[in-house]
Amino acid sequence: MSTYLWEPFAAFGRLDREFHEIVRRSWDAAPERARIPRLGFAPLADVVTEGNDVVVHLELPGADIEKDVTVELERGRLVIRGERADTRESDSGRVVVRERRYGAFHREFNLPEGVGADQISATYDKGVLSVRLAGALAPAYGTRIPVNPGASSALPGAGSADSSESHSDEPGHTPAVES
Repeated sequence: MSTYLWEPFAAFGRLDREFHEIVRRSWDAAPERARIPRLGFAPLADVVTEGNDVVVHLELPGADIEKDVTVELERGRLVIRGERADTRESDSGRVVVRERRYGAFHREFNLPEGVGADQISATYDKGVLSVRLAGALAPAYGTRIPVNPGASSALPGAGSADSSESHSDEPGHTPAVES
């Protein structure tokens, strides 16, 4: 019988290498991914309701809203895109930790049915972009069609006795036979 030295952590090393390979292949710059622009960051967002309105708040401190940020309605989606420029003036100090993000961003939100561009407004105050979707949660009111009792058809002139008489001289018309 041969002796086998079991190393419990050897399996973890192999698992780590395999996981690294999977991640590398998934995130490697494949040709189809080369067309997708790399974004600098995704601004934090809160989506809240206020009555029948939905309000999207995005944190964009330091962004030039008038020049670098657009709010659009595209194919039933609210699209907010832009860029926040890096405002560092000099590199005289050594940075230990950098948590602020700069660069291009792009956020999309699905809209409820029936929300149009005329119901969307945007404001920017103290570094927060707020986009209000007025009436987005208002209940959708349908139209009730009344049903009338009776033997007559819903289409005027269809199925009534006098309609068959009025069209008797049309070609291909067969008059109704009374018994």
